[in-house]
Formats: sequence, C-alpha cells, structure tokens
Amino acid sequence: MSNKTRKTRSILINPRFQWTLIGYAALVATLIFIAVYALITYGFHDFVEIGNQAGLPENHIYFQFIQMQKTKFITIIIAIAMVVGTILIVGGLIVSHKIAGPLYRIRLEFSKMANKDTPALHKIQFRDGDYFPEVAEAFNDLVEKLKK
Repeated sequence: MSNKTRKTRSILINPRFQWTLIGYAALVATLIFIAVYALITYGFHDFVEIGNQAGLPENHIYFQFIQMQKTKFITIIIAIAMVVGTILIVGGLIVSHKIAGPLYRIRLEFSKMANKDTPALHKIQFRDGDYFPEVAEAFNDLVEKLKK
C-alpha cells in the first residue's frame, strides 16, 4: 500500500459519514453564495434600470462602469467561494476525522470483545484532540466495574 493511500485511508475513517458532513456544509455554503450572487445581480440590474430611465444611450460610460463593477464583484465572490470551499473540505476532513476516529476505536474494541480477540477487558485511550473523550472515560469506567 502506498504512503498516499495509507494517509487517505487514515483521514477517511468513515468516508460515508465524513463526506456527508462535508457535503452538507458545502451545500449550505453554495446556497449562501447563490443568494449573494442573486443579490449582486439584482442590485446591478437596478442600476441599469436607473440609467435606462435617465435616457442614457446603451454605450454610455455609465453602463460600462456598471458592467465593470458587476464583473469585479462576481470575480471577488467566486474567489471567496473557492477559498471557503477549500477551507470547508480541509476543515471538514479534520473535524470529521476527530469524530469518526473515536467511534471507530470503540467499534473496533467491541468487535474484538465479541470475537474474543482480546484476552480480557482493557481500557482504551483516544488520540489527543479527538472529540468525545468522555466516551472513552465511560468505557473505561465500565471496564473497571466489570473487572471487579
């Protein structure tokens, strides 16, 4: 197994959960950017209407300025969307990894116990920074009580 494949597998502990979480965040961000795009388009449409009502000719510098500003705003929105998208994917992978990791660890321990792959009940430990450390504590408390 290549080093890249191993890293991908360790980041994606539970791909279905992790990609679903990232997908929902991306969907919300996309809807927000669509709304912002619509507001910008609507706002600039109003400016064009003002120019038309003023009787300005189609090639007037006012319309060129409006189009230039609209293009600039949309370019900025697209750049922001790309940055936000990258942050969502990377951040989503990091956060979901810290959620999926502990769940995977608990599931692995239960499987080992069910298959009697481990000689006796033993305490577990999550990685530093993992979420839900209280689950490991509760599991370890159960192990202590069962050993007595």
